[in-house]
Amino acid sequence: MSKRSKFLAILAATASAIGLAVGATPAATADVAPSTIAPMAFEGTTIPLTLTNNSGEGPAYIYILGTNLDTGQMGWADAQGNFHAWPHAGEVPVSAPDASIATIGVGQSQTIRMPKLSGRIYYSYGEKLDFKIVLDGKLVQPAVHATGDPNRDKLFNWTEYTLNDGGLWINSTQVDFFSAPYQVGLKKQDGSIISTGRLKDNAYNTFFDKLAAEPGWAGLIQRDSSGNILRAHSPGHGLESDMINPNVVTGYIDQVWESYRTRDVTITPFEHEPQTKFFGRVIGDQWVFRNTSGAEVATFPKPSAGSVYGCSGDLFAPNDHVVGPIARTLCAGFIRSTLLDNPNQPATDISTYYKSGSVNQYARLVHEAMVTGKAYAFAFDDVGAHESLVHDGNPAAAYISLDPFTGHATPIGSEDNGASEPGDGGDDGDGDTGASLPVGAGAINAANYCLDVPWANMANGVQVQLANCSGNDAQSWTRNSDGTIHIADKCLDARSSGTANGTVVQLWTCNDSNAQKWSYNSSSKELKNAVSGLCLDAANGVTDGSPVHLWQCHGDSNQQWTF
Repeated sequence: MSKRSKFLAILAATASAIGLAVGATPAATADVAPSTIAPMAFEGTTIPLTLTNNSGEGPAYIYILGTNLDTGQMGWADAQGNFHAWPHAGEVPVSAPDASIATIGVGQSQTIRMPKLSGRIYYSYGEKLDFKIVLDGKLVQPAVHATGDPNRDKLFNWTEYTLNDGGLWINSTQVDFFSAPYQVGLKKQDGSIISTGRLKDNAYNTFFDKLAAEPGWAGLIQRDSSGNILRAHSPGHGLESDMINPNVVTGYIDQVWESYRTRDVTITPFEHEPQTKFFGRVIGDQWVFRNTSGAEVATFPKPSAGSVYGCSGDLFAPNDHVVGPIARTLCAGFIRSTLLDNPNQPATDISTYYKSGSVNQYARLVHEAMVTGKAYAFAFDDVGAHESLVHDGNPAAAYISLDPFTGHATPIGSEDNGASEPGDGGDDGDGDTGASLPVGAGAINAANYCLDVPWANMANGVQVQLANCSGNDAQSWTRNSDGTIHIADKCLDARSSGTANGTVVQLWTCNDSNAQKWSYNSSSKELKNAVSGLCLDAANGVTDGSPVHLWQCHGDSNQQWTF
């Protein structure tokens, strides 16, 4: 399971002969402890979304489609951010009302309103998209790998987003296909802008050239009637439409399956819970997983090629704390080709990814094409934090840049998110500690109060607080040269490696993760967490009993710490 908060999981199921009806993006909620309830950060209903057409193609037609988080209805949003539910229809799909809300010419920009919604922002070049609705207002999304889809010869793409009380999550996705390039970004309240999804110079054409050169993979490339490249489908969709042979992965599946008949795979799905482990061995026709107590907790059949590429079916991942994290990790291990050589999963050394033959050349090349090396090349690319996603708990604005197909794309904002290029031997994106932490021991003060462990309870998961200074052991902290802050045998920790405003700051067994690394700015007196860059913050101000969490840095007294 991912260590970050992701999209709200909302799926609207429906039957259709020509495509898949989906209400929101198929992404998973991260491993946030169930006792954690972050305070509401974003209280608005819309934010400005600026779209810029730098592609050299046009005009670009824009659509915002998704699920209303208050009512569960599927629909579309207009340029002012007002939601409109789809009309009712019968069992036979009928044309949806024209929901295009903006037309952006080459070199032009337009700002519209992005509403609270969970769904997709589509853009198409030169032609509008043909959407269908069925049953009680369910949308049939384009499925251009399927024969007869009316959008098959149109050039288009989409981003996925959720905007709710917890803020904005917006991604650059290649889970379905790789096509017209774009990047996404957001502005924080301090004016800083972060972005993701930008391709390297000329990487669009290079991707297709390299994919076509891989034996057995060129069939994923789809062209229009004039021979122009439109997209490359993901291998999951390629299997559904006989674009590739399942043998590109079944041989590897067979090897992994037989290998674990005589040894265990060890899965440690949560970076912040290194003691949580599951051990799996193939017994008969099932991969049987047990916990550290020896109890059987999950079983999986030998996965099909489609289950591996789709991270579904035999590897279905429910949003729980056991089966889902195991399935997600297995899927990532198969696709990244690390399961056979490394019995400890998830593999963290990205230099070992995609080394075993032709298991997933599509995903390998997608990551190669990205400036940061991060992408959503498959559904669980967030295992190990390799996904192309930006998030903020209280966003001021959002951006989408429709980027050029050749040459250089100008970044929307900062891309310095700790990502490493596949194969460069770097880390997996946890960031660094920034400014050094002054070494020493004693109290950590905010005004006349001290950072305190309530009732001196040194158990894992206890949220720290401010309290009247007493000089007792519950307020005696040790600051170390590696950026950690200790008390007793525990470390000051950002719960679940959280990156959102309101992430609980707690005690946890020291594990050398960046969730437990802190930097100090002697000028502003801010203590920043290495994972998120957020500041240590007294939630209720500088008062006795104020719980401590992470929040966007603003320089007020409840974020000023002295030693």
